[in-house]
Amino acid sequence: MAAVQLASHMGAEIFATAGSAEKRDFVRLLGADHVFDSRSLDFAEEVLALTGGEGVDVVLNSLAGEAIRRNLRVLKPFGRFLELGKRDFFENTPIGLRPFKDNISYFGIDADQLLIARPELAGKLFREVMSLFREGVLSPLPFRAFPAERVVDAFRAMQQSRHIGKVVVTLENACVEAEKPEVAAPTMRFKKDATYLVTGGLSGFGLESARWLANHGAGNLVLIGRRGMQTPGAPEAVREIEAQGVGVRVAACDVADRSALQAVIDGIRREMPPLKGILHAAMTLDDALIANLDAERFRSALRPKLLGAKNLHEMTLDIPVDHFILYSSVTTFIGNPGQANYVAANAYLEGLANLRRNMGLPAECIGWGPIGDAGYLTRNEAVKDSLKARLGAAPLTAKRALDTLENKVSASQRNVAIADFAWHTMERLLPSAGSTRFDRMRREAGKAVGGDEQGADFASLVLGKPADEVRGIVQTLIIQEVAKILGISADRIDPARPLNNLGMDSLMGVELALGLEERLGIRLPAMLLNEGPTVARIAQRIAEKVINGQTDQIEEEGGDLRASIQMLAIQHGETLSSEEVSHAASEIHEHLKTGTRITP
Repeated sequence: MAAVQLASHMGAEIFATAGSAEKRDFVRLLGADHVFDSRSLDFAEEVLALTGGEGVDVVLNSLAGEAIRRNLRVLKPFGRFLELGKRDFFENTPIGLRPFKDNISYFGIDADQLLIARPELAGKLFREVMSLFREGVLSPLPFRAFPAERVVDAFRAMQQSRHIGKVVVTLENACVEAEKPEVAAPTMRFKKDATYLVTGGLSGFGLESARWLANHGAGNLVLIGRRGMQTPGAPEAVREIEAQGVGVRVAACDVADRSALQAVIDGIRREMPPLKGILHAAMTLDDALIANLDAERFRSALRPKLLGAKNLHEMTLDIPVDHFILYSSVTTFIGNPGQANYVAANAYLEGLANLRRNMGLPAECIGWGPIGDAGYLTRNEAVKDSLKARLGAAPLTAKRALDTLENKVSASQRNVAIADFAWHTMERLLPSAGSTRFDRMRREAGKAVGGDEQGADFASLVLGKPADEVRGIVQTLIIQEVAKILGISADRIDPARPLNNLGMDSLMGVELALGLEERLGIRLPAMLLNEGPTVARIAQRIAEKVINGQTDQIEEEGGDLRASIQMLAIQHGETLSSEEVSHAASEIHEHLKTGTRITP
């Protein structure tokens, strides 16, 4: 992506490859003139066809193996081959010299060595690049950030090539568990000599939030609602808050109306203490299945949340607020049938919060689960009961929700969701339950159930069942584990297709073995992927052992654990002596006997 920017700046015609349709579309948006599939070697012939058989002047390569030879073919005479990949260097991959008869040049590029061995040159290049950034020629690459505690998810996303741009592990709020100091829960206090604006603050959860601000020291509140003091219950609520010594101003204002909102903010500037906080709780629901949502129904849900947040952001850029709190919904994380317009509006809020933080401005975006005793659900008992059944837990009370917010509002550096639910209940109804974003919930739910209990559940599940039914149950469980490891839906896994053809490598095979051990209560060999087994074949082996009652240990077929070790070593560029293989096999057997996990 950086190369596309530089090549565009230099006026080059750009031929690019990428590994998925999504990434190819992205590369086109960046400005590439011709885009091909990097997972097929056909791109070389396509480049030659587009250039009338002449080829290109420069190849920038990070592919390995046969792709290098194909790329050498598409170079013009006197062309340059710039190699960014390292795999072929370490594997000492041979390439023929024939292409070099055309005066082409091959450059192996390792930026690490450049920084260490040629610091003056590296500095000169960095200065040139930064000058291009200042001129607006270059722009930063996109990235996907993971907090330190999700570093495993970061590596998995990179391993499976699901990212666009860089993968960043952030160390904000990260420290070693043993070194975390014992601290009291923070008590949120707001300023007596300041003003805090609450949209949607005259009813429901917005009003409860206004009371929360008053209880935590806020000296002045501006409560916005479309009907102002005509909102049912508003006069009583205002008198109650004023009785605490808090100044309250009520404004009848549609936050999506830019001129009306500007008048409210101008009034605060002229007549009240400085504006130090904004809490955007305004919302409108217009639920329907997406096929029944026309433009107007989308607009009705987007206006207060999206336009209101946009207006508040733009109108307060020159005001040094301490807090900019956006109320989103947990549905942005899990989706909700019939609320596509509402989910879209909340997704915008999360993007706006990210933008503000990147600008160095305060922003907290909270994705609330259902609130049971304030707002919409108090008027819709059927919806409340439906949500309770779907989530497996009662909705939050406003008090509990706001007590949780107190711990999040000052410490959060990312968007968070706050909700009560039972994962095992919710995942049955959640189409995306198998995606990596829910890995932590699955792990926590697994810990709560416990490995032994899972094994006991499996044993009771297959007890007394015929062989074919046992095999079907085992096969379904294996498909679920494979889908989780690969990050794909279970219906894309063909039981008759070898697992290594699906993209599973040897270390994933270890992960699969360990996952199945926990679910089935059966000891499995770590080398599950030897000889390209299929789901059906693994299920057959496990089912036979279960039916015969041999669940303590499923050994490698034919006692060829040593051959498995040697094969795995060769895959990673090593050859082991027979003594080293025997030693490794003994260690693995010892680990299996003691029940400890094997480090890949």
